[in-house]
Amino acid sequence: MQHGLTVNILLVGGNKATQQQDIIRAKELAREIRNGNYEHCDDPGF
Repeated sequence: MQHGLTVNILLVGGNKATQQQDIIRAKELAREIRNGNYEHCDDPGF
């Protein structure tokens, strides 16, 4: 059982050609959030 905040990230756009790259990026974002690193949260390029 896990208690606490849940963060859902919705990734939109892309296509089959970018799917693997998008998955890698989503994992990077999740890792940053999990580690409490929010310094890039206002950077749309991140």
